[in-house]
Amino acid sequence: MDIRGNTDPAAARDVTEFLAMLRDLKERRGLTYRQLEQRAAEQGEVLARSTLADVLGGRRLPRPEVLAVFVRACGEGERLTAWLEARENVAARGRNAVGPAGESATATTEVAAGEQATAPRRIGRRTPLLLAMAAALAAVGITAWMLVSKGSPADSASGVSGKHEATTGATTPDQRQSGRGGDAATGAKAGAQRAAPVGWIRVRPALAPALCVTEGPAQEGRYDGVVAVQRPCGDVAPQRTKLEPAGAHTYRIAWVHPDPARGKGCLKALSGGPADGLLEPRNACGEASSFRVEREPSGTGGEHGRYVFRADGQRCLGVRDSRTAVGAEVMLQRCTGGAAQKFLIDTASQ
Repeated sequence: MDIRGNTDPAAARDVTEFLAMLRDLKERRGLTYRQLEQRAAEQGEVLARSTLADVLGGRRLPRPEVLAVFVRACGEGERLTAWLEARENVAARGRNAVGPAGESATATTEVAAGEQATAPRRIGRRTPLLLAMAAALAAVGITAWMLVSKGSPADSASGVSGKHEATTGATTPDQRQSGRGGDAATGAKAGAQRAAPVGWIRVRPALAPALCVTEGPAQEGRYDGVVAVQRPCGDVAPQRTKLEPAGAHTYRIAWVHPDPARGKGCLKALSGGPADGLLEPRNACGEASSFRVEREPSGTGGEHGRYVFRADGQRCLGVRDSRTAVGAEVMLQRCTGGAAQKFLIDTASQ
């Protein structure tokens, strides 16, 4: 029975209502866990029955990639954007809500599918102990600050003032350079400015790390030329990828092919029609799209962190419909902060 349009995810006010809508969608479609798993496999995606059971039987939001596969398996691929936006709205309301003892509700709103929830009552029973520990640590910190700010006897005798720079908010040149210390926003901005790796690189979708961003045909005949897609990393050579400075902390994504007939092309976002948002390599790199390449603060160190390619305040690079299948387009889309808009950047072999 076709029930498209009967479930409006935008009406969900919280996690409970959103999950109820997912269960309702499954029931209205009349699909079992096994059938959903099989339908996902037919689309080249993975949706384990155990994961799906944890999602529909739990109390926390599924990750965007899990939600995307589930919605497509239910035959609602054309409404996937509405489901993803509704999920983000519910997650945002959860992050803005404040729980007991000032604790943000984020911790109980959004986790990986299958992870067990922690009952809020457990947190409540630990609160007195946590408060006592915090008070003790604060007392130790005040004592240490007093000892440091007074300085050593040698400092007093020589007229050197006490060492209390840590309490004034001052930062050293090394700290300012590395983004440590001082204002948190300043440090985050410095981290974003020096996030882009140099040299030959490979860009991999965080949802499908075995694939790389490279050229390929647009799906479903959306565009005649080659565009940015995700394909197995072993299929990228001999083409190579690098980030070229385009302005103040912005970069172009350049593809370089050793064949002089193909040469270098920089990705430019198309606009209008079914090709809207697709990225096409253009030889005129001065006309290409530019991105701020921002590393996530929670990403791992070095060259294996997770990055966001931000075109402007509204659009980011992302994988169409959060797909993990080979050939899915990498394109400009509304920034959501979802996993489909996170990429891994590491060094490519010469």
